[in-house]
Amino acid sequence: MLDLAEVRCEQFAACLNQDFAIVLSDGALLLQLSEVRPLGKRAESFRDPFALTFLGRAGLRLPQGIYRMRNATLGEMEIFLVQTGADQTSSTFEAVFN
Repeated sequence: MLDLAEVRCEQFAACLNQDFAIVLSDGALLLQLSEVRPLGKRAESFRDPFALTFLGRAGLRLPQGIYRMRNATLGEMEIFLVQTGADQTSSTFEAVFN
């Protein structure tokens, strides 16, 4: 499993526009990594903070929480997702790494 305490922005940037599957007991929901953005510099840290934006299908609603996700490049990970939007074309989710 991907160690999120050690992961860096560049690793996710290499997966831009790739699918990330939310692993559920009865299947999977696909999200696409649509944006990777740095959130500034942190002088006293090994990692600068960054945020990820994922897009899902229209009408998808998920409560904020930790989700087991799988990506072909990065493997499995558990990410805290917050839904930030939904309209007739897509649903948007964000993960922030400090």
